[in-house]
Amino acid sequence: MTHVHFPGGGVVGGMKLPSLSMGSIAWTSSGIVCSTHQERQLEEQHVEARKQLEERANFLAEVLQEEQRQKAAVIHKVYQLQRELKQSEQLRQRLNEQWQNGQVMLQAELQEAERKMRAMEKRHQEEMERMHKVLLQCRLAEEKQVDAGSAIEAAGAAASCQEASSPQPENQSMSSSARSSQEREKQFLKLLRCVVSVEDPEKKYTGWEHLGSGGFGAVYKAFNTATGQAVAVKELYLQHQGCEGILKEILLMRENKNANIVSYLESYLVDEAVLLVLEYMDGGSLADVVTVRRMAVGHIATVCRECLQGLAFLHAKQVIHRDIKSDNILLGRDGSVKLADFGLYAVLSPEHRKRRSMVRTTYWMAPEVVRREPYGPKVDTWSLGIVGIEMATGEAPYMQETSDKASYLIGKQGVPNLQQLRLPPGLCEFLGCCLQMDVDRRGSAKELLQHPFLQSAEPLLSLF
Repeated sequence: MTHVHFPGGGVVGGMKLPSLSMGSIAWTSSGIVCSTHQERQLEEQHVEARKQLEERANFLAEVLQEEQRQKAAVIHKVYQLQRELKQSEQLRQRLNEQWQNGQVMLQAELQEAERKMRAMEKRHQEEMERMHKVLLQCRLAEEKQVDAGSAIEAAGAAASCQEASSPQPENQSMSSSARSSQEREKQFLKLLRCVVSVEDPEKKYTGWEHLGSGGFGAVYKAFNTATGQAVAVKELYLQHQGCEGILKEILLMRENKNANIVSYLESYLVDEAVLLVLEYMDGGSLADVVTVRRMAVGHIATVCRECLQGLAFLHAKQVIHRDIKSDNILLGRDGSVKLADFGLYAVLSPEHRKRRSMVRTTYWMAPEVVRREPYGPKVDTWSLGIVGIEMATGEAPYMQETSDKASYLIGKQGVPNLQQLRLPPGLCEFLGCCLQMDVDRRGSAKELLQHPFLQSAEPLLSLF
């Protein structure tokens, strides 16, 4: 084969060939061979393609490696969750076993607690029945002592007309009576210990604040350490009230719950005093209000209505309060009105429908009480009428008089002419029904609740 090389161009067969500046070209039987420069470009492209392939291969390897790592992590997480699930199942089984065991133990404890509670209730019921029997026996003994005393006085008066009797039997009788009274007081003290709580009141209640004092003792405000609830603590001296009177007051308040009666919570025997824990009325007493302001007719109607509801409840149970006055009517800032202080209450029985003893505060006494005549529940409605005058004028009638003169005026004429007090017509008519000298014409608590005056009642919230 013959090769022809044209390094700078030339003429072939009469044709002029251009000169080649990109290198030489080799001619072969099979065609033209690529120049060195093109080979270099192809090689560079090949290198670049191989580099891209290597980079893609590396990227894919990294992706695969990351997927394998994530897969391994997921598998590890699955194994971990399976272990935790197994542990949870084991824990659930243990808790279930403990719960079942606890249920059995709790059921046994509840049965034991119920058994003890039933036994306690039975003992309490037996103790209450025994206490009521003792109270009944003491009441009968007291009545017998009164009858015996009257007979002794009559016999002594008859004997004095004939000859002087020897004082020795009388002294012996007095000594026996004194011993009987002491034994009776001991019995009531024993019963009182069965009623009161045995805890330490200063541990259960905190923040004691003295609110006031009286002949009965003192009143405090305190707070239940467990609940934070405010309570009123009334201190009663045994030497003044006597165990019997305090015990009766506790039993009465505990057994007679009503929305218009201050709630009894519990009691304690501390040294020579009994602490009554009562519902705290944050509005104070009605006396605190009437001493500083004259009350509106609507407010007077509200207080009378609420007190009559409480009295109707008591009278239906044959209980006479016997000490209704503004000091013993407590108010709440929520508008509530409640009766308090049952230290002088009396209970009527089928055998004794009337009372004769003269108790209570003079200025609020009904005429029949002052005259020492038999009386019944309507003495409370008279006293409420006096409270109505208090609310309208600021004080009860005859407050400027001595107690003896006030007693005389009440027994003689009742109350001053209501028309002269210049009271509103509706209030005047209502008070006239409360303050009738004739007991038969005087309204009962149940009857007075139907009086039209009470329809003018207004909420007490604006009173504070």
